[in-house]
Amino acid sequence: MLEGQRIAFIGAGVMAEVLAAGLLRSKLVPPESILVSHYRDDRLEQLRQSLGVKGVRDNREAYTSADLTVLCVRPQAMPAVLEELRDVASADHLLISIAAGLPIRFYENRLPSGIPFIRAMPTFFAQIKMGTTGLSLNKDTTADHLALASRLFGTVSENVIVLPESEMDAFTTFGSTTTAAVYMLLDALITAGSLVGLRHQASHARAIEQVVAAARNVEATEKPPAQLMEELCTPGGVTVEGVKVLEERAVRGAAIDGVLAAMKRAVRLAKDAADA
Repeated sequence: MLEGQRIAFIGAGVMAEVLAAGLLRSKLVPPESILVSHYRDDRLEQLRQSLGVKGVRDNREAYTSADLTVLCVRPQAMPAVLEELRDVASADHLLISIAAGLPIRFYENRLPSGIPFIRAMPTFFAQIKMGTTGLSLNKDTTADHLALASRLFGTVSENVIVLPESEMDAFTTFGSTTTAAVYMLLDALITAGSLVGLRHQASHARAIEQVVAAARNVEATEKPPAQLMEELCTPGGVTVEGVKVLEERAVRGAAIDGVLAAMKRAVRLAKDAADA
């Protein structure tokens, strides 16, 4: 579906680079069919050198030169970008945004009617092509548009799913906070391994191995994590003593509170953007 399409990325951050690289690895489009717009010439030159894509400073030029455009700018910058695109936006041009927290109505209120639009939350593991990308569609998006978006994000995702927009903020905040929590836990466990006598390299490898294996074990056994933890904790043993401290320090509660705080922030961002 993407063959022969010209694709523009407005914004040249990490995710724009990862998506462009995924397209090129898949060989669905050649470098000359990818256009990136950004306000910094040095960043555009960097992408030209590393990926071979074309870069421009003008967002309107990027949009009008493409068949499909992906908005990769921060939520706070989105109102200004949409104002630039308002006069050139076309009903035969698919527009996708990966900005977190901004509902579809935010875009529809700032663009002409009839614009096919997809709100996307890419996987957090795009560089290793794992995880899931979530998509929410507006009423003007067709099956062909969905196929294009699915093919695009399929170059960096293990799965691409369609979600009701009412679930998108939860999908986003849960995914990002869970990922951050695992990174934080891994960092703490690696330090702990060194404190109990493991060399840093061994502690690093052992912590990663245990986290990956534990997740796969939950998936393979289909048992609740709490049950697997109980099976691991021999009464009076060493593991249960460690778990006791984790419970006293409210690690479980902190993880839950972190996800809820992230969700609250997503709602706030959407409100602030709508008021802008």
